[in-house]
Amino acid sequence: MRESEDIRHSDEVLVVGAGPSGLILCYELLRRQVPVRIIEKRQGPSHTSRAFTIHARSMEMFDHMGVSYRLKEVGLECRGNIYHFPGMPVEQCPKNDYRGLPTRYPFYYKISQNDFEQVLRNHLLATHGITPEYQTEIIGLSSPADAETSGRATATIQLPNGTTEIISYPWVVGADGVKSFVRSAAGIDFPGRHLVSMAMMDVPLTNITIDDNWLHYFFTIDCFMNVARMPGKDLWRIYMCEPTGEYVYHEDKRKAFQQVADKLGTGFQVGEPTWATAWEVRNNIAARYRAGRLLICGDASHVHSPAGGQGMNGCMQDGFNLGWKLAAVYKGHASPDILDTYEQERKPIGEQISAGAGATHKIVMGFGIETTDRYAITQVPNWENDTVFRVSGLSHNYTDIVTPKLPLVIRDNPVSGPKAGARAPDALLIASPQRHIYDVFRRPQFTLLIVPDASPERKPAQIALATRARDAITSRFPSRVSVYLISDRREVEFDFDHQSVDEAGELRERYGIEKDGEGEGRLVLVRPDLYIGLTAALPLWEGVVEYLAGWFL
Repeated sequence: MRESEDIRHSDEVLVVGAGPSGLILCYELLRRQVPVRIIEKRQGPSHTSRAFTIHARSMEMFDHMGVSYRLKEVGLECRGNIYHFPGMPVEQCPKNDYRGLPTRYPFYYKISQNDFEQVLRNHLLATHGITPEYQTEIIGLSSPADAETSGRATATIQLPNGTTEIISYPWVVGADGVKSFVRSAAGIDFPGRHLVSMAMMDVPLTNITIDDNWLHYFFTIDCFMNVARMPGKDLWRIYMCEPTGEYVYHEDKRKAFQQVADKLGTGFQVGEPTWATAWEVRNNIAARYRAGRLLICGDASHVHSPAGGQGMNGCMQDGFNLGWKLAAVYKGHASPDILDTYEQERKPIGEQISAGAGATHKIVMGFGIETTDRYAITQVPNWENDTVFRVSGLSHNYTDIVTPKLPLVIRDNPVSGPKAGARAPDALLIASPQRHIYDVFRRPQFTLLIVPDASPERKPAQIALATRARDAITSRFPSRVSVYLISDRREVEFDFDHQSVDEAGELRERYGIEKDGEGEGRLVLVRPDLYIGLTAALPLWEGVVEYLAGWFL
């Protein structure tokens, strides 16, 4: 489209789609002072529950954002999943028990997506004064060939009154779902295949004999149903699937669900649903996540089986990864090239999520496969542990694809503990008043932890080195890195907001840091999305500068 006086220029980042991934992305941009416009073609906020699972890694993200307390108030803890194989006593059925996860959230939350999205919208409005523009649809989008460097994306937007406006934006992100307009306009392929047809409803149940602290999978060779208690007024979420579509698309949804429940021998009685829907389940992943000034996020980039409830979680983590990188580029702190790391890191995770969902899908919806063969999958060594860590998101990492590459001085001198690209674990620092290491990370920058060796003979030199490293790094990368000291006592060289005493000792254990008198001190650089950037001995602090120069100009 040619430039003309009819085209208005905006300095905002345009986010298309006001679902969870779009809302997370907006929050991550706004907390870094990047102006945002978020539009949504729906008539208004959704009143249906749809996705209903929030896993541990997402809760760690929400803790970082300062909104986890609200999710606790509107969600319901679930211990895990029970797989009801035909004819098997419940006490012998395979389980996925999340209670042993090494996190402050050793469970997952069941929560109605409408309530969940409202929490996110309220948080966005309360903290930044921003709310989605509903009944506002993008109907045209172009991005010139030179958009990589100097160009802008031009969007035609239809407003609620039917009029249109043409506006150019520096960046446009499509968080607009499976049928993404932005993805199509960007010319990004979305290859995949149809899996099954599925129906779900929220409904009261009677004659319940199952433990409502768990999610229950019921299945035979040719039908499937899962059942989970939801927060609120005695409602249950039921998913139902069978290969013919006879029950999934039956006009009388209550009758169809009851018939499948009876076939599976659940014993419960299905009431009148408050909401019901049916849809086609697909497995697709985008060929790429970026085309010049256009990016895609969430369901626009990958969809898969709902088995395990990973979909919404993976989508939100996409936004969490993209937000800080796009903000750095927007503010001129980083080259647009770092946006390539968004796809490099998140696409493999999308593929892992798809594979993990497919593995659970095969157990509960592997129609035509004998249930004895499906049971054998659950008996593979470490099946439960591997499944729980994968589905919770705690196993997702960038250790094989971490970018930019570590400096040679760091790679040639490895230390113990989490490696670059791994999840940064939480740890208690002080029991009362309580402080965790995640409280330290709750900021929109990289965080460099300095943990000096506190032995009397080493301490003075270590603190002097820590001070030197802090001054050099914060001078080179102002506002992009926060340097934080963790020691056995408070030091005058660091102010109150940039140091903590480590009373509990969990940090040393979880980060593999030597006891005092045994090492050279430790540096742990944590990215804004709670992944390890690098770990190194304190004397190698100049390698941190080299590494950060790979991210920032």
